[in-house]
Amino acid sequence: MQLIADSGSSKTDWRLIKEDDTIEQLKTSGINPYLISENELFESLEADFKNIAFREIKEISFYGAGCGQHKNREKIKSVFNEFFNCDQIFVDDDMLAAARASCGSEEGIVCILGTGANACHYDGKNISERMISLGYALGDEGSGAYIGKLTVKSFLENEIPSKLAEKFSNDFPEINLETALEHIYQKPYPNRFFAQFFQFALLHQKERFFFELISKAFQLFLEKSVLKFSSHQNLPIHFVGGVAFNANTIMRMVLTKNNLTAGNFMESPIAGLTLYHKNKHS
Repeated sequence: MQLIADSGSSKTDWRLIKEDDTIEQLKTSGINPYLISENELFESLEADFKNIAFREIKEISFYGAGCGQHKNREKIKSVFNEFFNCDQIFVDDDMLAAARASCGSEEGIVCILGTGANACHYDGKNISERMISLGYALGDEGSGAYIGKLTVKSFLENEIPSKLAEKFSNDFPEINLETALEHIYQKPYPNRFFAQFFQFALLHQKERFFFELISKAFQLFLEKSVLKFSSHQNLPIHFVGGVAFNANTIMRMVLTKNNLTAGNFMESPIAGLTLYHKNKHS
């Protein structure tokens, strides 16, 4: 049996491919090696896999946030080896997950647009080039956190049209200058604070104000990432993540404006990853 996982800081999607090619699904808490100790990870696996015949698993492919660093990959491998008693364990980051899910074994440019933003050039086997990803404080243009930041900033600076501002106040009655600054500078995870406002922008994406806000954010993302790859004109541009997936109409328009070819749009990579690994063994 094969076990495949796509993990972020908040949740992990698992797929178990059985010998008869049937697939079992499981969703558990997130596994980020920066945020979880080896003992905590082992205990989490004990709780999550208590009803699954995991001893029959022969191969594990784990893709996760924070797994780009060698030390973190080895940390995950060590615990998985001890828990699953499995020698074939592959661990890598969420960028490779997005690439394999959306491209399979074909060449392409792959973008992640969720709470954060990232992009790479994938040659069909490996990531050959990556964008410079500076995180929400200095970068992440086009991401949920970035668009959410522009949304709350526009509200606080009285730039949102009055009817939309009234709706924003009704949806977020607790948000004012004082509470916003407190969340940004004094509380943990300001990127998650910003990201919650993306849904408001998404809900009103047909309104001119938010259509233009999201369009400009996507254009800036392309300029900071895709347009810097030398082969961007000749390859499809794929997207993984809820932001691009749910605002794909606007993204497709921005791609056309830049003479770029739209590829696949996926909200999550897990289905594509499962297909990739099934095909690999067929």
